[in-house]
Amino acid sequence: MRNLPLVTVVIPAYNYAKYLAETLDSVFAQTYRPIEVIVVDDGSTDHTAEIVRAYPDVRYFYQENQGVSAARNVAIAAAQGEFIAFLDGDDIWKPNKLNIQITYMLDNPNVGITGTKALNFLESGTEVPAWFKPERDLGEPTVIIPSTVVVCKSVFTQIGDFSSTYRASEDTEWLCRAKDAQISIFTIPEILTLRRFHGSNLSWEMNSTLKCRMVKILKESIARQRISENSPKSFIS
Repeated sequence: MRNLPLVTVVIPAYNYAKYLAETLDSVFAQTYRPIEVIVVDDGSTDHTAEIVRAYPDVRYFYQENQGVSAARNVAIAAAQGEFIAFLDGDDIWKPNKLNIQITYMLDNPNVGITGTKALNFLESGTEVPAWFKPERDLGEPTVIIPSTVVVCKSVFTQIGDFSSTYRASEDTEWLCRAKDAQISIFTIPEILTLRRFHGSNLSWEMNSTLKCRMVKILKESIARQRISENSPKSFIS
């Protein structure tokens, strides 16, 4: 019988007490074990801490509000698992998510990062902004979203943590660094994650600056690739 590795589940939370219990329930409903669960409260002013205290198996960290990148980095530093899985404090996993991803990664040890397909859904009663288009923004997202991602912890040693200079799109910037470092990334072709839109999502609040962030990420990626191309190559004869 295979000795399964520990998976650390990282959940950053900022004023998501309304959704956090459902998020945590979806983690503890996972068919995969062993897991450790870390919640980093990024300066919440609601009853996030009270929600977490109802789950004695959760490791809880509190910090003054510094953004989701800093929150995730705190958890990464504390993580004991060989693999790290990310889940935002308002999203939900299907019960077999971790089992499917970890099985794949153990069978394919060259793969450093996996994601899954996801489904965007709108919380009942949510008032949508003018730019929101249901036919475009609901259903399956076309990119890997943070709540789907599982990473070999060694990848962080290779490419670093999430950049705290990004208040949003930090996941895109990190994945871009991983691709530039030629980390193998695979998306499980199955919907295993549900992303909740509720009007307070960081991506909604920061939508007006999305294009600027994407341009900056692209420029940084091009600069890295040029440095790599111009670096002296060593050859073994």
